[in-house]
Amino acid sequence: MTFSIKTLGFALAVSLSLPVASQALASPETDALSACLVSSSTPADKLVLTRWAFAAISKHEGVSDLATLSDAQMTAVNKAGGALFSRLLIENCPAETTAAIRTDGVKAIETALSDLGQTALQDIAGDPGVQGALVGMVGYMDQARLLKMLSDAARK
Repeated sequence: MTFSIKTLGFALAVSLSLPVASQALASPETDALSACLVSSSTPADKLVLTRWAFAAISKHEGVSDLATLSDAQMTAVNKAGGALFSRLLIENCPAETTAAIRTDGVKAIETALSDLGQTALQDIAGDPGVQGALVGMVGYMDQARLLKMLSDAARK
């Protein structure tokens, strides 16, 4: 098996852009809620979700120097996110939300929103600018050692 820097860069970009699932095994009810949220959300909804997550993450002290949001901007993304989540859970998927909460409790909403977040990030990761930024890190890796390790692993 041959590995190329381009293939490695794409794999890293995809893997780094996907959050870890918040619950390994969801119930069928929570799976149904996740499916409903994903199918009920538009590309514009996924952008609202991504903007909300970006704004929230930007408040972490480890990354706060990379983005500055005014109080008005934070309020705006919180309002948009709150309206989106309310619409999806209450208007678009009320039966699925109720069933999932009865089965898995509040964790069902966390899991379902995480699944929705994954689809939103997959959409964002497809943007050429985002791909370029993610793959840009590959140039700073010890590529020779990593490719040797991958090639050795593929031979075993």
